[in-house]
Amino acid sequence: MRRNRRAAGFQSNEQGSFTLEASLVFPMILLCTITLLFVGMYVYQKAYVQHVARTMAERLAFTWDNSHKDLATGNFDPSKTDGLYWRLTHDHVTDLFGLLLSVGTSEVAIPTGVAKDQVGSKLAKTSSYLPKGMTGTAKYSNLLLDHRVEVKLNKPFFSPPWLRKWFDAEKSDGQAISHVVEPVEMIRLTDITRTYFKAIKDRISPQKAKEALIEPLQNDLSGPSVTIKSERQAASYLRSLVGGREVILKTPSGKSRTIDALDANGIAHQAYYSMTESQLRKEQMPKDIELLEQGVQVKGIVWHFFKKDPSGKGVISDSFRKELERNGIVVVIHN
Repeated sequence: MRRNRRAAGFQSNEQGSFTLEASLVFPMILLCTITLLFVGMYVYQKAYVQHVARTMAERLAFTWDNSHKDLATGNFDPSKTDGLYWRLTHDHVTDLFGLLLSVGTSEVAIPTGVAKDQVGSKLAKTSSYLPKGMTGTAKYSNLLLDHRVEVKLNKPFFSPPWLRKWFDAEKSDGQAISHVVEPVEMIRLTDITRTYFKAIKDRISPQKAKEALIEPLQNDLSGPSVTIKSERQAASYLRSLVGGREVILKTPSGKSRTIDALDANGIAHQAYYSMTESQLRKEQMPKDIELLEQGVQVKGIVWHFFKKDPSGKGVISDSFRKELERNGIVVVIHN
């Protein structure tokens, strides 16, 4: 009878029940939390890899017409080109017959791939901008009416073994395709087709036509050289170059800003020959940033720097140049 009373008292006593229930439920909650954490990290990394692949493909397509263009900014030296007929000799026209003759497209492994030709060197430029830990391939296809750049990337993802049994989480990958579009070239070819082909038909022999396709010997396309020796001469040359006029503007804070050459499109061009970076950063840059943020008096600002000598004296540093570009000011270096 006494033993029965003890058993009934133990069953009716709720002391310690919370601890018992928590010890049973807590491992499940912890497991679910860790699982959600790793799933979130995996989804984030996959989205990041996809974003990098899309960015690389778009930058390659944008700079495809000149291998000397910077992949990140698009800047290039006007005197450096790929030649007048690079589309015929260095653009893999044979890709057009790939479906019939099984001609392989140009593909480079990044970041350790070796470029075999000019197309490969363009694709290999992505290696220097690829984040650490990512690998993949960059491929270019020329199908005459469709020029495309395809980038495939992957990055290892370290996850617990029990999580790999549920889904393939050993790596995250991304793929992007961007089409090479050249509006200026398209307009030029259309005008030639509509206007000049009828005029020159049967006026030139096939042999003379082949001779006309020989690459010009002169590679300097920058025009006649001009020697700049002063700030005033640089401003005068700049006005003649862009067809602009000198104006004086007021910034929103009330400061006066002299524009060396304001062109017909509302772009302000400034010529610099002897000013130091400290002067530009303290005096000129704040005024131009105010004008850009206002967006009324000017639609854009371009700073032109003229070298004092062949050694490059007078050219701003890379850090200051990046600072200007971050604030919306375009930088042009004149040799």
